[in-house]
Amino acid sequence: MKKLLSLVLAVVLLCSVSLACAATVTPDNTEYGNLEGTVVNATVGDYNEYTKTLTVTLYRDDSFEIGKVEKLAVGDTILAGGRVMKVKEKKEEEDGSILVTDEDGNELEFMQVGDDHMILQLTEDDRRIMSAYAVMQLPVAEGIVYEDNSDPDAAEPAVTKGLAEILKIKAEKEKNSIGFDYYATIIELNENLEIVRIHQDFDVAQ
Repeated sequence: MKKLLSLVLAVVLLCSVSLACAATVTPDNTEYGNLEGTVVNATVGDYNEYTKTLTVTLYRDDSFEIGKVEKLAVGDTILAGGRVMKVKEKKEEEDGSILVTDEDGNELEFMQVGDDHMILQLTEDDRRIMSAYAVMQLPVAEGIVYEDNSDPDAAEPAVTKGLAEILKIKAEKEKNSIGFDYYATIIELNENLEIVRIHQDFDVAQ
């Protein structure tokens, strides 16, 4: 009896240790590993009642090597945000940024981030150029919150708690505005890749 009790206690202890050391394992051959505990731009799509997940499309800034940007010339091609653009004009600014106008009349600004890369944004509305890199069905944390910072006149973002209320707001925004679109929306994930927070800033399309 004592041996059986000792065995049971050992199993319980082993399970407890396993739970305490629980980690998220992601494949190495994908572009969306190491997402646990991060904040990322995302378009938040439909909620699946059966799987209890939200479909999210993840985005990140297009990143360009400074050396390649500096060598851009009229007639060269830029691939950004899934679009192909032909360089019509190029101008280097005193702050190190590089302005480019494409053949459609769009003015774009390359800005340095880090030591050797630049990101790109439209000067008309300051939207950064991003590309989608993953579509995922992610679980929702029990205490999920939504922070609405889309009103530029509000002193503080409006905070809504609970998935049911957040889905109501999402449906209303999709009816009258851009919804939870990646230009203005970020999601925060916990260590179990659950969505714990959805944050939305102001965007010109709202």
